[in-house]
This record gives sequence, C-alpha cells and structure tokens, in this order.
Amino acid sequence: MACSTSGRVDTMLLEAESLMMEHPDSALDILDSISPTELGSDRQRADYALLLTQARDKNFRFETDDSLISTSVAYFDEHPEPRKRTLAHMYRGILNLYRGNLTVAIKEALTALDLADRLNDDYIFAKTHELIADIYVAAYNFDKAITHRRLAADYYLRADKPLNNQYALVDLASAFNRIDKPNTTIAMLDSLSIEIADSTFLGFYHATYMKPLLKLKRYNSARHHSSLAEQFWGNETAELQNRPYTSYMYTLLNRLDSANYYLQLERKYNPRWDNTEEYHWAQSTLLIKKHDYENAVAELEKMWTIHDKDIKEVLKNNVAFAESDFHYNKSVAEHEKADRYHALTLLLIAIIVLICFGFFIFYRERMKRKRLELENKMLEARELTSRLLSLENNAAALKSIAAEKDIRLREQTILVNQLFRDRYKVLNNLSNEYFEKRDSDATRLTIIKDVENEIAKIKHDDYLDQLKEIVDQCRDNILTRMQEQMPRFKENDITFCALILAGFSPRAICLIMDMKHGNYYNKWTRLRARIADSAAPDKEFFLTALNNKL
Repeated sequence: MACSTSGRVDTMLLEAESLMMEHPDSALDILDSISPTELGSDRQRADYALLLTQARDKNFRFETDDSLISTSVAYFDEHPEPRKRTLAHMYRGILNLYRGNLTVAIKEALTALDLADRLNDDYIFAKTHELIADIYVAAYNFDKAITHRRLAADYYLRADKPLNNQYALVDLASAFNRIDKPNTTIAMLDSLSIEIADSTFLGFYHATYMKPLLKLKRYNSARHHSSLAEQFWGNETAELQNRPYTSYMYTLLNRLDSANYYLQLERKYNPRWDNTEEYHWAQSTLLIKKHDYENAVAELEKMWTIHDKDIKEVLKNNVAFAESDFHYNKSVAEHEKADRYHALTLLLIAIIVLICFGFFIFYRERMKRKRLELENKMLEARELTSRLLSLENNAAALKSIAAEKDIRLREQTILVNQLFRDRYKVLNNLSNEYFEKRDSDATRLTIIKDVENEIAKIKHDDYLDQLKEIVDQCRDNILTRMQEQMPRFKENDITFCALILAGFSPRAICLIMDMKHGNYYNKWTRLRARIADSAAPDKEFFLTALNNKL
C-alpha cells in the first residue's frame, strides 16, 4: 500500500512539473491535492517543496515564509541535481526578497547565478538576472537594476521565451522612469511589437504607462492605459493592480469620487494597506485636493514613517552585505601576515564607513527633496484656492453685468416696439375704416382721400426702407438673415414679411402692396411653405416670427 501511494505521488509530482511552464494554475491544483503526510521520502519532500513554491509564485501568491523552500535547498545541496539545486536557491532568494531580507536574497541569487552559469541554461540564467534586478530595485540601486534587466531580456530571447522576454522588456522600460527618464520609458513601450494574446501581460504592459505619463502630466493618456489594464486584468489578477496609484491619477484628473473609490478598494483587498507608502501618498494628495490640509499632513507623516523604516531596512541590509564580506575576508586574513591583516581590516572599516556615509547623504537628500515637494504641493494648493476664489468673484461680476444688460435690452425693446406701434396705428385705423365705410356717400370721399395720402407715403421707398430697418433692429436682424438664407426671395417678398412683422393688419398690407385681400393669405401661405422646404439654418426662427404676427 505504501509503495502504491509513493508511486502515485511521484506520478503527480512529474505531472505538475510538466505543466509548470505553460499551465502553472493546473500544476498548483495538482500539488494542492497532495497531502504532506503522503510524502514518504526526503526526495519527494524536496521536489514537492520546490514545485509548490514555484507554482505559488507563478500564480501570484507571493509567499514570505522560506521554511518550505529551505527543505529543498538543503536536500539538493547534499544530493546535487544541478537544475533543481539552482531553482531551489533562486526561489529561496525570491521569497527573501518578498520578506525584505535583501542580504539573504542577494546571497541566494548570486549562488543561483553561479550554478546557472555552470548549467548553461539560458532560461534559469534570465530568471536569476531578473531576481537580482528586483533586489537592486528594492535597494534603490536603479542603475544596477537596469544592467540586469537588459541581461534578463537577452537571455529570455536566447531561451526562446517570447512572453518572458516581453515582460523583461517592459520591466526594463519601467526602470528608466525610476531614474527620471519618463520619455525613454514611453518610447521603449511604444516601440514594443505586442503580438502576445496574454491578458495578464497586456494588463501589465498598459499599467506600466501610468507612472511616466503622470510624471509628464499627460493625465488623460494615463487614464486611457489604466482603463485598458483593468479590462485585460479583470478581477482574477486584482492583486497586480496598483490601486493607490490609480487613485492618485484620478486625483490629478480632479475626479475625486473615483480617487476615493480606488482607495476604498485598496483598504478592502489589501490587508497591509496601512503599511504602504503609496496608499498614504495617494490619500494625502486626495486630501490636499479637498483642501483638508490637516489630515493630508497626517497622511504624509505616516508615509514618511514607513519610508524611514524602509530606508533603515535598506541600510541594514547593505551594512549586512559589508559585514558579511568583512568576516569572510577576516577569516582569510588570519592566514596572512599581520600587516596585511591590519591593512585589510582598515580598508573594510573604511568601506563600511563610506557606505554608511553614502546612505546617510542619500537619505538626507531624499528627505530634503521630499520636504521640498511637500512645500511645493502646499503652495500649489494655496495658489489654486486663490485662483478659484478669483474666478468665482469674476463669474459673479459677469453675471451681474449680464443681468443688467438684459434688463436694459428688454427696456429698449419695449420702447422701440411701443414707438413702432404708435407710429403706424393711425394707418391701421384708417385702413380698417376705409374697408368698412368706402361705400358710404357721406364719408367715402374724405376717408378715401386720407387713406390714399397715408398709403402713398408708406408706399414710398424711403418709408419702406425705414420700416425694414426698424423691423431688423427689433427682430434680431430677421430681414437681413432672411435675405442671406433665402436667396430666391424677391424684394417684394421681403417687403411683405417686413409689413407682417411690423404689425400691419392684412387689409393695410393689401393696400400698401396693391393686392387683393384674398391674395394676402395665398401669398403668406406660399412664402411660409418655401421657408419650411428650404435649407435655411434659421427657418424655424423665421416661421415662428411670421406665425406670431399672422
């Protein structure tokens, strides 16, 4: 029975190993189905530990406990299998990087690099250079990181791993943004020929655009790439999304509700949200935008506390590097002469002092730069507040002026209309009486004579031109616009419309235009139809004005 169980476990381990590169999720499912109690030998436990650590990392389950992989390291150091030994040291370095122990991480990475060199495996060589680059990023040595990013991309290409090569090139592009070369980052990303239909990679590719674009203040472009990244990632790889930085982006876009939403998501899904610099930076930026400067300063203080802790950890790790070298060289120096021993000791002490001094200067300059950035942000906030108040005052003044002008315009229109109506009231009355009493012998001659005199005056071109000018002034240049937009209208048609808009009665218009009363409505209907069928931009305005005066 024990032999049967052992054989089944070996088969499952081999199957998981075969699936690891192309289908790490399936490999993890197989490994999770194996109970540790089923592992009957040290070899099985070593293989299981290595494969499980590898599968978790490939499925973005970032572990910080290296006790499991240490089992594999110990076994393969005693029972050398070059490839598995190299992978064991490499993944132990990765786990120690996740936990912030850079001293152990770099030692394991360099051990793996040496073993990979002997192994002549381009893929493992690339993975190890990628790990070393990540360690240098954590130690703020970005120039060194760029060197190893290039090597990783080259070795992935040699190993015929196109997806890994694309990831490495995107990481290389991102590294230039860390040394304040955002244009280089964007140019490198734009130059990549993306032909890989991998949603996780495509999300990573578009997300990498965000920081350099925001640094260049191209906020809308950053939002475009952020949206694409979220579309490709979806919810399955939410742990890859940098929600605080997305919140920071929406703050810069002045979309404060969206900025607050992503901070809420970070608090919901990241149990360590309160221990990250990026969260407190994003929160402080949002609070500054909301003019809540007191809480913004509190968030910045939290951010600096975390930052100080990280810097101290980096200094501690770098001093540990130097201390390790010191003890190693001391053990060698014991077999040498006393003068060389003293010289070497002094040299190492000087190196330690220089390293500490260098990091002290680096830390002090960084603090100074951050304080200056904070002061600039506060100054910008005050300037924006002042500008906003000025704009509000200007808007209120303009609104008051507009209201005053509107009142004056209405008063002017009323006076003009009143003057216009009074001017032609007599003619309207005479015209009406003319049609009602022209058959009366007693008054016919007198009324007809008066009406004909008035009509003769109105028919004169000077009077008609003056009438059109008044109508144009009171009716928003309606006749001028009608002449421009209705080129087929004759001067007689324009005069007819002017008389209607001036308020003349149909009978008065008939007398002025020398037309029969029945023809008036035919002409009005015909003109209205021509306007309605035309392509004039203001035809609705024309029709409304004529209808209101019918």
